[in-house]
Amino acid sequence: MSTESRRARSLTPRQREVLTLLSGRTQWSVGEIATALGVSSAAATKAVTRLENRGVVTRSENKVDHRRVDVCLTDAATETNQFTASISEEDRNRELSTAASLRKEEQC
Repeated sequence: MSTESRRARSLTPRQREVLTLLSGRTQWSVGEIATALGVSSAAATKAVTRLENRGVVTRSENKVDHRRVDVCLTDAATETNQFTASISEEDRNRELSTAASLRKEEQC
């Protein structure tokens, strides 16, 4: 099994959601990721940290607003996203539905 396939298979649904968001733009702040996913900044930070430890995202200080930290995909993430994209649409929808249900339960 290739490194990319092992990396993609071991991603959590939340981490896949973050990668999907990041693939749509060149950079996001952690706050924007949290808002888009409907989770706390702490939960988004945790997912980003784990992805950073895997080498699929980087964090850097924003050049305009030094309080903001930008999150970007690495080349390794592109390979992981390509593998992840091969997961069936049905599986992806099931994962997103499960993640949404968990978020609703956490809010109660």
